Amino acid sequence: MTCPYHFTPAIWPSVLTVLLLIALAVYAWQRRSVPGALVFAIVSLFFTPWAAGSVMELAAVDVECKIFWARFQSVWQVPAATASTCFILEYAWPGHWLTRRNLALLSIPPLLGLGVALTNDIHHLAWRGFVYDGTVIPLRGPVNWMFVAYAYGLGILNLVVFAWLFLRSPQHRWPVVIMVTGQVVARALFLLEATQALQPNLPIDVPPIVYEYLVYAVALFGFRIFDPIPLARQTAIEQLHAGMLVLDPQGRVASLNPAAERILGAPASRARGQPVRELLPAYADGQLADTEETEIEFSLPEGHPLERTPGTLRESVEAGQAVRHYTLAISLLKDWRGLAVGRLLLLRDVTEQKRAQAQLVEQQRALAMLHERERLGRELHDNLGQVLGYVKIKMQTIREALAEEEKTEVDRHLTQLEAVVQEAHTDVRDYLLGLDTHPPAETAFFSALRDYLRRFGEAYLIETDLRVSPEMTGCALGPIAQVQLLRIIQEALTNTRKHAAARRVCVSASAANGRARIVIQDDGHGFDAAQAAQGPGQHYGLGFMRERAAEVGGSVEIDSAPSQGTRVTIEVPRKD
Repeated sequence: MTCPYHFTPAIWPSVLTVLLLIALAVYAWQRRSVPGALVFAIVSLFFTPWAAGSVMELAAVDVECKIFWARFQSVWQVPAATASTCFILEYAWPGHWLTRRNLALLSIPPLLGLGVALTNDIHHLAWRGFVYDGTVIPLRGPVNWMFVAYAYGLGILNLVVFAWLFLRSPQHRWPVVIMVTGQVVARALFLLEATQALQPNLPIDVPPIVYEYLVYAVALFGFRIFDPIPLARQTAIEQLHAGMLVLDPQGRVASLNPAAERILGAPASRARGQPVRELLPAYADGQLADTEETEIEFSLPEGHPLERTPGTLRESVEAGQAVRHYTLAISLLKDWRGLAVGRLLLLRDVTEQKRAQAQLVEQQRALAMLHERERLGRELHDNLGQVLGYVKIKMQTIREALAEEEKTEVDRHLTQLEAVVQEAHTDVRDYLLGLDTHPPAETAFFSALRDYLRRFGEAYLIETDLRVSPEMTGCALGPIAQVQLLRIIQEALTNTRKHAAARRVCVSASAANGRARIVIQDDGHGFDAAQAAQGPGQHYGLGFMRERAAEVGGSVEIDSAPSQGTRVTIEVPRKD
């Protein structure tokens, strides 16, 4: 059919609509790997001929041509409405609702509509005719009204799906609100036009249903629903196991993810706008200072929100309630000018990690103590064996002297025997004092050492002093290193008691180059260190100390001279 056409400015809105629909189809096709994008591109192709038919109808001069293009537009109404529903189903729950079976069922009404439209001249069930009164007004037949009802049924289904998505996914709520608005407004305008209640026609002469789809474009570009990077970022934030809070410059909560809601024990609706210190009252003001990055640790009763009084944790621990441990990383947020615009807070639950570390440390400590008891048992056995052997020989000598009635010789041997037994008794006391002293479970190494020095001084009337530099306050030493270091110090003090006749001993601790250094200085007689290292009994003193230090990668150095006291320097690696 040949029809005359002429240009009219009224076609520009429809032309721009066609161009926009083509652009949207291309844009969605380029992102077809994103759920819903491919269906969106196909829907755009269904709406494009509908809008193109509007261009041709406005440009046509002859009434018959206008009627032809009006019928052409009507053919695309049901397919476009059906395709729009397919997009909504796929967008709401990709791969679940738009199955092949459902797609086949949804394809039946558009195919039936196409068949009825093509055979309308036979039965007039789609249109009873057309009236031209400045615009083409179709006189709808019964089947046409059935398809209109079908299209509005799809609209109700769309609203149900959108409501489900709104409730289930907070990140989709604003796009859902915009698309629902387009659904309601476009279908209301279409109904007014279909019933001829809207006079004159729309200010922009394009099919009302196209407005719905253009609103989808607003959601697409405004919220980048087909951009995989923001979608992945938002999904990652929502599913992040760590709690995430964003604070404004005044320290108020601007946003938080579901994990933060669970940790804080407060819903997002109540937490937003609240000062962070009201949600985390145990924090000191300095902990949220304007620093680039800060990380702190805190604990709270399991199952209790953070918004508790500071005494809650202590009371819960005393009551035997489980405690959870968290780390809080605070980062300063800056804009492109480098100005602070807020802070990012990440809450990470490290309870299981803490428990695993504590269990490992306890196992290491138990193994170290077991090994140490075995070592002390061997040393005690060797020393007592020597003493008992000596006693046996002396007893035989005394018996022989008594038989010969040599009282002076008996008295001399008894005096020697008394001295040996007294020394053995003192050594046993040292062993018992050492066994009773060990680093406690909380790694307060220097507390245990200070207690040992106090008891050592009281037992042997030797003044003791402990000096710990600030960098060694936390004592970053492993359990095995703590045990060996404590035994080396005990061995050094035993040598001081036995040989130095010292009145004062000073123990100092410092750290440098990743190693802990312990210096034991006494004011005793001193000795020739080079000669003592070659003596027959060296392995019972310095040998034991160096052997223990070597087991943990450390070393022992002796600096002494007659009448100048003795200085023992022990170095062991720190546990960083």
